[in-house]
Amino acid sequence: MNIGIRNLYDDTILISAKENELELTLGDKVIFEQKDRGKEIGKVIFLNRKKLAADEIILDGKILRKTNTEDLEKFEEGAELASDALEKARAKIMELALPMQIVEARLAFDREEISFFFTADERIDFKEVVPKLAGIMKKRIHLTQLGTRDRAKAHGGFGICGREQCCSSGVIPKFRSITMEMVKTQELAMKGAEKLSGPCGKLLCCLAYELEEYRKMRKNLPAWGSTVKTKKGGGKVIALDILNQKVKIWLTKGGAETFSAKDVEAVESEK
Repeated sequence: MNIGIRNLYDDTILISAKENELELTLGDKVIFEQKDRGKEIGKVIFLNRKKLAADEIILDGKILRKTNTEDLEKFEEGAELASDALEKARAKIMELALPMQIVEARLAFDREEISFFFTADERIDFKEVVPKLAGIMKKRIHLTQLGTRDRAKAHGGFGICGREQCCSSGVIPKFRSITMEMVKTQELAMKGAEKLSGPCGKLLCCLAYELEEYRKMRKNLPAWGSTVKTKKGGGKVIALDILNQKVKIWLTKGGAETFSAKDVEAVESEK
């Protein structure tokens, strides 16, 4: 049985192939151990899934037990300590006049390591930063530079739909590639960049949500620019309304008109 755990420290997904001896269920929080990293806390996000993603890691260790009240209190306390560390780190960065902004800090469950996530317009020399921060925190320091999508996730906010960003709210645990092919498949190109981009400036992650359904529905429609026949004569396809299964056609005689897909017949091109 595959048990998927999301590490609450760094969001990595780890897979345990051991039997579910602890009788875990989705959403359970657990204490697990990784080789050379000590005890950590995570959340069960799937059970017995056959296909694993490329970015998922096999757990080099074991799940020790379910969390108890003391563990959860320690985790909450760690969040408060991380907030304090964040302020100290920001003060040190300002003192050093470095061109970077630290946006988040996370303290490991065993309190031995703290990770700082930062944004910067240029590459930062970690050799200068890490020793300074380690001297203040008295812990191992891990620095991660965020891209534009990660930056938007860390800052939080709302999308053009009026709801909290999917990345910030946890709806999407991992970013996936969003391409113009997705936009074209759903006939959204005419909406304009301002309506298709999120606060990060990249294409909206939600463009992937209904993509497969659009692909299925599009199979019932003729292709853009193809020649078709209708009850009002022949013409060429100039637009598609996928959800309503309608086709806009420039008729050879009569200009543009919209038809139901069932009333349009494709014309095979001559070879």
